[in-house]
Amino acid sequence: MAKKNNTLMYGAISLAVLIIAVIGIGFYGGNTETSEMEEVTVMMPYLPSVGWAPFYCAIDQGYYADEGLEVIMEYSPTGSVAPIQQVGADKIEFGYADVNTLIMSRAKGIPIVAVYQGEQTNVFNLIVKKDSGITKPQDLDGKEIAVVAIGAPPHLMASAILFNSDVDLNNINFVPVGSGGEIPALLQEKVDAIGAHMVHTFILNGMDELENVNVMWSFDYGVNSPANAIVVNEKTLRDNPKRIRKFVQATNRGLKYAVDHPEEATDIYIKFNPDAAEKRSFHFEYWKAYLSKSIQPDKYPLGQFNKDQWTVTQDTLFDLGIITKKTPISEMYTDEFVPK
Repeated sequence: MAKKNNTLMYGAISLAVLIIAVIGIGFYGGNTETSEMEEVTVMMPYLPSVGWAPFYCAIDQGYYADEGLEVIMEYSPTGSVAPIQQVGADKIEFGYADVNTLIMSRAKGIPIVAVYQGEQTNVFNLIVKKDSGITKPQDLDGKEIAVVAIGAPPHLMASAILFNSDVDLNNINFVPVGSGGEIPALLQEKVDAIGAHMVHTFILNGMDELENVNVMWSFDYGVNSPANAIVVNEKTLRDNPKRIRKFVQATNRGLKYAVDHPEEATDIYIKFNPDAAEKRSFHFEYWKAYLSKSIQPDKYPLGQFNKDQWTVTQDTLFDLGIITKKTPISEMYTDEFVPK
């Protein structure tokens, strides 16, 4: 087993990011002329993406309105930390956030609970150039790896891949390059590899560069952690379970629609982000791949939690030194709202 890297003790650092940049407010679901509609807010962990198709479809198809909800979608470029901080502070009702960040947050005492597992498997990876001679994680011992930021999910997943491959993380130099800087750093050979996401493979394919790289998927190296889930505050869970049930049921219908109608789901996403129309085929193919690799509706029931998956994920975070104490799994999620 590889040694722990003290520089990876960044849980407190990433969770101390309290300045939240919110953009894109104002996507509504429901009949705003009806005074009986209940307004709620959900924050995505990043900018507009076809990956959030279940929410767009639930708005567009009137599923939230059917439950008496008027839904406002907000976005943050700071990743899952923002929705968790906002929900944890009881400033908004719902967030969509990565399970790894949720576990890290619970270790710091933030009162959040997952109520619906939207994405079953993370789609992070390590990407290297084929002509580098690197074919497996062990070949990266002593190398440089570009990541968007220290503490961001790509850094975390890259660390887990290497850790599970018995690579000493003290020998790895992670280089933060900011959003969008990963691929140029790789192609210009400024680094040996990048900690990446599935979207990077699509970008490389569009550049006719995918055939020139090797992709090492996290789930091929024992990092089968769940991805994004709907999260709520413990106070909301205690005081307003009816609202949670309505939101989850409508979102579940939105996800089912997006699974059964990928073409329509792509077009609905474009309604909310018209700039995406120019690259519709890119977004359509990306959504199909996202379904296949992350949501996996043929393998997992929609919205269901996998206790073993959560347990292994928390154990990995603990072994990496990212969290210093564990939270009972039963306290971090509940499946009482997941449609059976």
